[in-house]
Amino acid sequence: MMPNAPAFSAIGGVTFQLLTACNLSCEYCFQDACNVSAAPQSGTGPIVDPRETAANAIKFLQLSDQKLGIVFSGGEPLLAPVAWYQTFFQVMDDFLQASGKSVEYSIQTNISILKPAVIELFKQHDVHFSVHYDGLLDDPKLLSGKRRDNIVTLRQNGFAVTALVVGTMPSLRALPETIAFFKEQGIRFYRLNFVSSEGRGHQVSRVPPELRAEMEFEAAFQASQADFATRETIILNKFNLYYNHVICGQAFNPTPRPQRCLAGIASAYVDVQGSVYPCSFFTHVTGPIATAKELPACPESGARAIERCTTPNSFYDQACRSCSAQSICGEYCALAPVGDTGSFCAAQRTLRGLMDRNRDLAELIAKRFIAHKQAYPADRPTSCGTRTQTQ
Repeated sequence: MMPNAPAFSAIGGVTFQLLTACNLSCEYCFQDACNVSAAPQSGTGPIVDPRETAANAIKFLQLSDQKLGIVFSGGEPLLAPVAWYQTFFQVMDDFLQASGKSVEYSIQTNISILKPAVIELFKQHDVHFSVHYDGLLDDPKLLSGKRRDNIVTLRQNGFAVTALVVGTMPSLRALPETIAFFKEQGIRFYRLNFVSSEGRGHQVSRVPPELRAEMEFEAAFQASQADFATRETIILNKFNLYYNHVICGQAFNPTPRPQRCLAGIASAYVDVQGSVYPCSFFTHVTGPIATAKELPACPESGARAIERCTTPNSFYDQACRSCSAQSICGEYCALAPVGDTGSFCAAQRTLRGLMDRNRDLAELIAKRFIAHKQAYPADRPTSCGTRTQTQ
């Protein structure tokens, strides 16, 4: 909802929560904000009607001037039966054929469930998989081995895959092996997501800053060694900032600033109740901006919710100006519940120290990444969880 523009005309991606149940229900999952719960012993609990989801997706398609990306989420969306997706795709196919419009489909999944019928149906609709995979971990409840096997199956069947790795201590300790697995499977992009770890268990506060910093440096080094065949771009951008601002001495804006977030403008999230939010991370903070049934109507409170996504955070305003990591941090999410109590800032100061102590290596990584971006400008993820341009 840009000023003087019709509501949702710039929407390029919409995530739909199909159900709240999850067969893993990890304690660190951010989706607790969206009322995600453990799957019932029998069945999956309530699932949104596929015709309703399709009707809402069509509304966004009709309102938007952009090509639309549709993302299935949950809970665990692959708990929904194959018949759900068959019905949804049939309604969408009929509309797309009549309207001449097109969409891109993605699914956010823990990939512990993968039925042959889903593989065939999703192949027909060119669905991109954004998988949550935290490495081969000892906790049997996480089904790590099964999830790894299913990722291999996806790649064998030619699916595009990106990955989300939650930044808990066990996942960080397994990260080098996880990166090697991603490279082996031809997974081009992954995201090390610490905000997710602020879920039920508030895992971020338990992560030693040294471990996070070491693994971010390790991730950048591994990407450089592999010619950026597999990489975490946000981490590598910190090395670019270090090269520009520290090594080359380029001036940068010392004023802390929230991200130029387009949540609610270029993207939106629809929960199982049909409420539309700017994003799925902080639904309890922003509140809904609209209801899907009433689109394109958007109450005045919706504009205020979107505005909160770019409102300065008082913690950063006070803490960033004299922080040694300011030159590599860049922007911050205005709504993220992080600070020194959550180790994020301490980890970034530690990373800056690692860069200083390994200046030659940090410079080499940055220069190689800059050269790669110049040689392959289209080789970048469009966003976490949606289709990439080179897969």
